[in-house]
Amino acid sequence: MESKKRLPEVINGDPLVTLANCDGFYESPKDDQGRYLGPLVAYAGKDEEGKNKVGGIYFNFAQGEQYPNIREYYAQLIAWKIIRMGHSPDVVIGAPMGGIMLAVDLGRLLGCRTIFAEKKITQLADPVKGTKEQSELIINRHVINKGDRAIVVEDVCNNFSTTQKLRELIESRGGVLAAISCAINRSGQEKWQDVSVVAAVFSPTEQYRQSDSEVASLVESGQVVWEPKQEWSRLKESTK
Repeated sequence: MESKKRLPEVINGDPLVTLANCDGFYESPKDDQGRYLGPLVAYAGKDEEGKNKVGGIYFNFAQGEQYPNIREYYAQLIAWKIIRMGHSPDVVIGAPMGGIMLAVDLGRLLGCRTIFAEKKITQLADPVKGTKEQSELIINRHVINKGDRAIVVEDVCNNFSTTQKLRELIESRGGVLAAISCAINRSGQEKWQDVSVVAAVFSPTEQYRQSDSEVASLVESGQVVWEPKQEWSRLKESTK
């Protein structure tokens, strides 16, 4: 019988190191002057020209969500904060795809219903145009009841584009967005619009327009990974 493989170590009090233990953190190497050597990663947020912003740091929570002890650890951190803030949700809604597995653990800890939205791709990524894939969200499998107090669950929060789509879905069905929760909040905001953002990790992260001087030469030379999760090995290899 094959022996059971050891799970990644949870470092109590340091969820970022815990994620790194799962090989879930990337930071672009820099030279002695602090300039990026690349590759960079594309983010969901866009500039005024409609091009995706880029940066040198990526939190790949997909690497951590595979492990039950890692999900449990992050869910406990989030649940503790939600309870302390006085929230008592009727339902948690996992945002596709990164929030779905975390939502299951969080809903169990909060003792409420757990549902999830689905992603419908409307446009594929286009590196030539400098854009990531585009999608719309639907909720067909489950029901949001009128008056439901809902907490959205995401893996990483940044520009809240997914959150906006989910808020519209929730409110169109008579529900109320009570809070936003996530494993990593890299937005620098602890509130979005009028809603609290509850995160296991608050880690504001620099992002740039593709034309910004700090990154323009790397963008021009093709040193941008548009789908980081699909090219994770390329990113990690660059740090060796």
